[in-house]
Amino acid sequence: MLVYAADDEKLALEMLEEAIKEAIPDVELYCFNKSRELLEKMEKKAADIVFLDIEMPGLSGIELAKALQEIKKDVNIIFCTGYSEYLLDAMDMFASGYILKPVDSGQIEKQLKHLRYRINTAKPVYIKTFGNFSVTNNGSPVNFRYYKSKELLAYLVDREGALVSRKQIEAVINEEGSYSRSDQKKLSRWIKELEDDLKEAGIERILNHEKTGLSVNKEEFDCDLYEYLHKHKKSLYHGEYMEDYSWGENFKSMHD
Repeated sequence: MLVYAADDEKLALEMLEEAIKEAIPDVELYCFNKSRELLEKMEKKAADIVFLDIEMPGLSGIELAKALQEIKKDVNIIFCTGYSEYLLDAMDMFASGYILKPVDSGQIEKQLKHLRYRINTAKPVYIKTFGNFSVTNNGSPVNFRYYKSKELLAYLVDREGALVSRKQIEAVINEEGSYSRSDQKKLSRWIKELEDDLKEAGIERILNHEKTGLSVNKEEFDCDLYEYLHKHKKSLYHGEYMEDYSWGENFKSMHD
């Protein structure tokens, strides 16, 4: 979720920033103390929600909101002010919310539940682990040229974003179960093949390749596994999981 916030008072902007981050932990947030700077940013990349002080030098919050709506008609504007007399102005321009200062996370959470315009938070990349492992990008299947490179990605997804060493990966997905020089070369080839496949699909950002190991960037995709664990943290899963890979059988005991 992309959010902008503007207030010409430094302390008020800091409080607003803290409250937004507390209410929306995974927010992509940009803060401004000048109306023109926010407007220029909006022209380059339109936000989903904009929090605005009303009384600001140059463009007032009301004037800025009108300019923002010309750029993106369905932008959610939430006014944050110390004065209640602007409420009718906010209603006239169909603002999504109106908060009286001092702003706190509870007020923001309440406004987020009643936004005028719906925000699509779904990510283009979706990874399916229940049943057979598969990856789609904007609804289209991502093709993997080699079985082992696809299995490598599946195992990293199973690790839920944790950094996994090359030796750990080799111990799981190499059927020979050794870590000889030839095995290390094979793993390097699988990693390169996976990186090439992801780059060709335009989704290379889902993979983190560091000196000490590999991991997936969970912020770059949605996944049925993560959705399940979020909703059923302590319940036992009884369905099929990573059917193509023998190590997937450990899922039930690991997530009890």
